[in-house]
Amino acid sequence: MTLIGPDLWEDFFKGGRLACARLISTVENDAEAVPAILDRIIPAQKGGLRVGITGPPGVGKSTVTGALARRALRAGRAVGVLAVDPTSPFSGGAFLGDRIRMQDLGDGDRLFIRSMASRDGHGGLSPATPYAADVLDAFGLDRIFIETVGVGQAELDVLGCVDLVLLVLQPGTGDVIQALKAGIIEAADLFLVNKADLQGTEALLDSLRFLMDISPVRKDRPFPPVLEASALQDKGMDEVHAEVERLITACVDSGRYRDKRRARLEREIRSAIQRELWSGYAALADADQAIRAAAGEIVASGGSPYPFIREACSRIRIHLDDERASRGKK
Repeated sequence: MTLIGPDLWEDFFKGGRLACARLISTVENDAEAVPAILDRIIPAQKGGLRVGITGPPGVGKSTVTGALARRALRAGRAVGVLAVDPTSPFSGGAFLGDRIRMQDLGDGDRLFIRSMASRDGHGGLSPATPYAADVLDAFGLDRIFIETVGVGQAELDVLGCVDLVLLVLQPGTGDVIQALKAGIIEAADLFLVNKADLQGTEALLDSLRFLMDISPVRKDRPFPPVLEASALQDKGMDEVHAEVERLITACVDSGRYRDKRRARLEREIRSAIQRELWSGYAALADADQAIRAAAGEIVASGGSPYPFIREACSRIRIHLDDERASRGKK
């Protein structure tokens, strides 16, 4: 486990950019160090608002992200950008190109950009993205833009990571209703038709209006606003930025921001308990080898995995009972 020394923590809380980058690298590369880092940064978080920018590949998410970040900087915000790029299933590498696309934003004290490889994440984010956002929040950034890989309609990891979801679409990419029906429509707080100078924009807007007619109200809030822009030409992005800020204000005023933060903490608590229980079981036996042997035996001879599962859970319960008894004696 990577040890974070007091000098690095002191530098981080004083606004040291290198210390911030080091912490993000650690949560990316050392899962065992995450609990100790979260233990320090969650109490120090300033309440930065997290905006997810998602949509299919090629719709201009990076350009939209850069345009919004630029306007947030002009408005006096401290801005963080986490841009997730796909990891190759063959080489394991990733071309972290979003940082290059946004280099015109500059590198001032109020801006922190980090490209991340998706690694084992399959829902548009890296598994470490929520933790990296936590680091940027504690670093004092009040607008944190998270750009997803762009995997399509199943890209829902961002919903649990942010306070607001901007779904970017573009004309000429097929049947929008087919693309939206499988869940992303529930995630979006704002639809943006980007590249609105291209042919097919009006057809896409008509499809979205049709969706508004047949589904005017979703489970917990109205159908998202629909805007159009050309981020590459920087046309219409002032209106998009204003709408994002309006939605952020509504999110805070309605209590939805507080609910989102509570839900993120609930997920982390559950995940931490699951990791701790697994660690406890792994400490009792060579868990990986035992699981591999049990699965191999089932494949070879038939049967159900649940007798093995029940035995493993029984061992964990006995281990926990022993620990409780030991603490009781103290």
